[in-house]
Amino acid sequence: MSLRLALVGCGGVARGSHLPGWEKVEDLEFVAMCDKDRARADEFARKYDCPAYYDVATMLAEAKPDLVDVCTRDPDHDTPTIQCLEAGVPAMVEKPMYAAAGQYNVAEADVGHALAMYRAARDNNTPLFMNYNYRFSPYAQRLKEMIEAGELGQPAYMHCVTHLACWSHTIDLIRFFNGDVVELAARVSGPEEARTRSASLRFANGSVGTLVGTTQRGWQHDLLRIEYAGTKGYTVMRDIAGGLEYYPGEQRERTLWLRSHDAPRNGFQITFDGSTAAFAAFVGQGKASAAATGLDGLREMEIDAGIFVAAAEDKWLNLPERFPDNYE
Repeated sequence: MSLRLALVGCGGVARGSHLPGWEKVEDLEFVAMCDKDRARADEFARKYDCPAYYDVATMLAEAKPDLVDVCTRDPDHDTPTIQCLEAGVPAMVEKPMYAAAGQYNVAEADVGHALAMYRAARDNNTPLFMNYNYRFSPYAQRLKEMIEAGELGQPAYMHCVTHLACWSHTIDLIRFFNGDVVELAARVSGPEEARTRSASLRFANGSVGTLVGTTQRGWQHDLLRIEYAGTKGYTVMRDIAGGLEYYPGEQRERTLWLRSHDAPRNGFQITFDGSTAAFAAFVGQGKASAAATGLDGLREMEIDAGIFVAAAEDKWLNLPERFPDNYE
């Protein structure tokens, strides 16, 4: 029996990456394309041969989807997501969970909107996933396997530098690899609309890290670099699907896992394919998933917003103390 998918938000994000991923999922039926912009909804509906809807409530009542992909603008993520969850329909949301001023400027007040989404999932016992698709890069998957197998030893530190276009994804990867951040200190600089930010991190496992986000990083070069070090060696993951380098602590040789071309972002769609497939497999078959949950999205928001709070207040910020409602 096919899964019935509805999409909310018929813009560039859906067109460019989400729908090409969904097209590859077997036993999936497109049953609704929804957007407040009627022309956009109609265009998508014609392409995927399904009804167009212009409000989420009507879509849920008539199309009766099994799962919904929310691809609206950042300030419009919460309302349709909560509508789906309260109707008992699993939802996947584009990153970040909520941002009134856009993804480059997540504010402390935005965390409350993310909490409302998480609570809607929890209180209605309905799955909520985040589209943190970078988790499904083959090199992120390989690094995760190395960490869990103990190949790198005990965690020591992480160092991450990223373009702001990858900012919330990189924060999620930090947690994916090394667990929760409990405390941070930060500084910011540059223009208000795209501030460079640098943070020192302390993780729940006792290790430490640094995180830098900026727009001063050319698109023709690596958009992100993540160095993960343990007591037995360290790794460097570069770009979205660019490669992984392994430096064993007791050997002179290094191991390289690299794609066979010099355009690492050519593998970007692979990550979306993995994210959509994982969400569908969880909903349709109950398969365990590496996909980010609503709780992962909420924790990412705390770090993102917390950096600006710590910088403004000029102090180390304890995240569970600052956001106690998120730990109830």
